[in-house]
Amino acid sequence: MNRIKQICLLIPVFIFYSQFVSAESNRDRDYSFGVFPYLSAVNMDNVYAPVSNELSKSINHKIKFRTSSNFKKFLSKLKSENYDIALIQPFWYPVAVDKKGYIPLLKMKEPFVALIMTLNDSSIRSVDDLKGKVIATPPAFVPVVHMARRALIKQGLVPRKDFTFKAFKSVDSCFQQVLIGKASACVAPPFAPAIFEKVMGVKLKTILKSPGIPNLALVIHPRVPVVHRVKIKKTILSWEHSETGKGLLENMQTEGFVPIVDSEYNLVRNFLKEINQ
Repeated sequence: MNRIKQICLLIPVFIFYSQFVSAESNRDRDYSFGVFPYLSAVNMDNVYAPVSNELSKSINHKIKFRTSSNFKKFLSKLKSENYDIALIQPFWYPVAVDKKGYIPLLKMKEPFVALIMTLNDSSIRSVDDLKGKVIATPPAFVPVVHMARRALIKQGLVPRKDFTFKAFKSVDSCFQQVLIGKASACVAPPFAPAIFEKVMGVKLKTILKSPGIPNLALVIHPRVPVVHRVKIKKTILSWEHSETGKGLLENMQTEGFVPIVDSEYNLVRNFLKEINQ
């Protein structure tokens, strides 16, 4: 009986020790910063490796930029909670926050919209000019594709009758199809066109812009200590007020970040319900 009592008394000690070891392990290891792969690997690295470096300096702890070769792999890693910090498209917010327990931290200020774009010198000048055309898109399950389809329908065009969507692995690939004449237009998020214009030396024009939803969300795993969460949030919010920070924000094609209000993403949750009906 005494032996059983001794074991019972030791259980809380073992639990506390295991939690302490786990916390210390999380403090010692590098943090992974995952960004969903909306551009090619090279372009992603050019934009987000400097972001990781600045965040590492701010908390005096190594943060490594990570992405995946495609959207499905990234989502799988997000669901497996591989990323300590993640910048995700709005349609993945319910998965990360509601299902996996990530803590919502910040979002890009601007609304997230779908743009249907083509080359500046294209003969396509209006939505009606898209009739009978192939429109390249990122992978079919990403939000801009659903948003663009809905916007075209509201303009009176019928999918598969008046236009054809053809999916590719990234926004870069989508624009490449327009560049080589395999598609007449491309569906893109608002932060991608300027990067493509700069890299490829072309000018693009917008044919249609969808209504907006809350933008990209920065979420963080509960295993990251509170002191680091607070510092990361404070650092990113400060970027609007420094030259280095403004450069990082410009590369990400955003004016800045603001704290997330969870209820704002009810618009996304309702959108997903509509799509899945």
